[in-house]
Amino acid sequence: MNRLSGSMITQQMYTRERRGVYRSTEGFDTVAKSESLDNNFVKKILHPFCLYDAPAELTARGEKDEELYPAALHLFHTESNETVIGESRYLAADFTGQRSAFFAHNFVVPPIRSEEIVEGYGSWLHAGFARSYEGEPGGTLPELESIPVATRELDEPSDPRTVLSGLGFTEDLFKALLQAVMLSVAGKKKIYVALDVPISELSQRAARLTEVIFAALPYDFRRRLGVITYAKEPQSRKYIHLTFVEKGSLRPGDRNIEKDYIFDLAGARFLNTDFGESRKIYADLAWKTLVEKGGSLRDFAKFADSLLLGESAERKLSLALYNELAVFYEIEQGNEALYTDNKNAILSGLLSYLKPEGKLDSRVRLNDMFLERFDREYDLIRKKGIPSTEILEQFKAYYALPGHNYRVKIVDYFINGMLNCQSGGREDVLAAAYGIIESDAELSEAFFKKVLSQSLFRRALFEPYLESRLAAAAGTADILRLVGHFGRSLPEVLQQAAVRDTFKEYLLEKLQRESDPVAAVTAVHEAVQQAEKQRRRGGVYPEALSVMEELGTVADRFLLNRLSLDELTMEQLLEISFLRYRDTADWQPPLDAIAKRKANALCAAYRWFGEESPDEEIFAGLTPRELDDVQLLGARWLKEARSLEPFDRLPLAFYHSSEREGGPLDYDALLDLVVRKAGNDKETVYRFLDWSQHSWLFASSGKKLWPNYKRAVLRYFLKSDREAFKNREFRKTHLDTATPAMQTVYNEARAQLASPLARWVSRSRFQILISGSILGIILIAAVILLSQLGGRGKDTAAPVASPSPLPAVTGQAAVAAPVSVRLIGGDAGTGGGRRGG
Repeated sequence: MNRLSGSMITQQMYTRERRGVYRSTEGFDTVAKSESLDNNFVKKILHPFCLYDAPAELTARGEKDEELYPAALHLFHTESNETVIGESRYLAADFTGQRSAFFAHNFVVPPIRSEEIVEGYGSWLHAGFARSYEGEPGGTLPELESIPVATRELDEPSDPRTVLSGLGFTEDLFKALLQAVMLSVAGKKKIYVALDVPISELSQRAARLTEVIFAALPYDFRRRLGVITYAKEPQSRKYIHLTFVEKGSLRPGDRNIEKDYIFDLAGARFLNTDFGESRKIYADLAWKTLVEKGGSLRDFAKFADSLLLGESAERKLSLALYNELAVFYEIEQGNEALYTDNKNAILSGLLSYLKPEGKLDSRVRLNDMFLERFDREYDLIRKKGIPSTEILEQFKAYYALPGHNYRVKIVDYFINGMLNCQSGGREDVLAAAYGIIESDAELSEAFFKKVLSQSLFRRALFEPYLESRLAAAAGTADILRLVGHFGRSLPEVLQQAAVRDTFKEYLLEKLQRESDPVAAVTAVHEAVQQAEKQRRRGGVYPEALSVMEELGTVADRFLLNRLSLDELTMEQLLEISFLRYRDTADWQPPLDAIAKRKANALCAAYRWFGEESPDEEIFAGLTPRELDDVQLLGARWLKEARSLEPFDRLPLAFYHSSEREGGPLDYDALLDLVVRKAGNDKETVYRFLDWSQHSWLFASSGKKLWPNYKRAVLRYFLKSDREAFKNREFRKTHLDTATPAMQTVYNEARAQLASPLARWVSRSRFQILISGSILGIILIAAVILLSQLGGRGKDTAAPVASPSPLPAVTGQAAVAAPVSVRLIGGDAGTGGGRRGG
């Protein structure tokens, strides 16, 4: 079975009977309902509200009169948007006549008709409920086209102020209750109210107060508020925000309700009801409207409801939002003081509703209100008023909104307001106004086009602006960013020669202050290169790029004039941009003689230390003075360098000319530098000698070094390295592997370092060879001659053996003949025997 059928209102009745719809035995149950009313809805939603606890005051005295017991009216809305209006009424006796009971009657309004609560809440709060069910239990109730309304008593007051005063509500107390209701609907806290009225009148008086509250609520709160007009004790119930309870039930110290909103009028005790002055704006409007004769919040409610279409439920239930809308509404109704005292807040608030897409058309009342405020502000400017920066910000924001025709007027407002600032000496506001304009590209373009179109405006507003922006620039990067800004927003400005010249003047001024001009100029060129890349992607306009390139040229010329060759470092040289792409002849206008000399020297130095394996061609075309300049620069860097290797750049510091007799370099000075930088590391010198022998700068051919280099090498060994040729490692690594040209020099050096005898032998080798040959021949001849003379002597004087003077003695050992020898001390002499014995 469907929960609801169509748009008809369904019913349900509940009491104690012999049987019911859902039970077959006696007890409390639904005794009748509309056929289309869903059973689950009845059991889960309606049954929890079918109850009645008799007031303690009446039960204590055993009161039997049913009319003295207050009915408990409930009105609430479910998650699926049904609205339930019901009443539970005390019965002194049930069907048995032996016990008390209660009877409940509920109307269920389908979701399709839920909007009727917005205007029809009065009829629903005074619905005509049945007091009993006369049919058979389990019967069917008809569906209704509308909720029946009870006939009101003739003396029932209808004036809200009368209702409130009769219940003891002051202005402040009602405002607090109204705000509590709004906060409760939006949040989780409950409201408990104990009215200081007789218990029998409680429900009726509570319904009247609820009607006043509904009249004071915006529509979205009316669509959600849940209320019970009587409960014996404060109890939190689903769907219910506002509960009216019996006097005396709101006991101090009850921790179950200490965080809720308590309005105990009977006990003059109020808890959590102070919301501060800042949150009473909507409540002020509601009170003022309700107490007026014939006053109604219907117009405001429609005004607010139309503005909140499509907004989230959370936003629709924001008390702060309604406070804001109340201010707008009051201003619209003529309370201009609210705007005058809070101009920025009002305009900002209005814009927050107008900014979403399409809202200028759908929120016409707010848009008209904003434009009326703009017209008032423009009138003040016409009277030489000074605009506030906050107001300028709001009008800039409105300018950016699509779909309105106030853009020209807003630009005029800025121009006239800024002229007033200038004439009034308000430079602070003027500077802020320029910043506001710059922050919006479309406004900036429109503003400056209008300013530049008239000479008066241009002189008064553009030229001082440009000067101030350039003066305020922290460095060259800011100037280039400003060029880019104009390129995007107002490219025609950059076509004016005076503007370009102004940029150049301030760029030079910023460069003069730079402690590292090379780095500053490098940054300029990096910005230009980045702009070039962006231009290819359409990010930088040609006018801006053209100005940036001119500024790069100005920066180059400044750097060229500023640089000192005596102080320039190699690192700085390699960062100089114009050395990479600009020849000396490319400068426009042409360089003077001094600048040209420096530029040529820098270009040669850049090639010298920036290229791999540079040669003497880098000096081609240099004058003698320029060559001196660049060589002094390079020599200084080489002397300051930690190492001379690789050696490719070293010779160029000592280059003279390829036509120079004895070799193109100053070899003595070159080797002196190598030796000095090498210190005790002679291996560095040897590596240099090895490297040099393969260059034409050192060897005129494969077999000969340049004479001057040869002398320098010999001088080195004779003066600084006499032991080199005694070093086996040197001979093996360097001497044996040298080219023929270097071998010759090494041999000569080794010869000069040898001992005197070795040097004499080395010098007289040929003479010794000739002399030795002659002496050998003489010796051979002498030997042959002596040999011949010795052969003739043997033939004529052969000695004869003399007989022994002593006869042999047979049988005895032979005794040697005595020999007499005389040693001749001074006179020589020999004799056969001793004299005289």
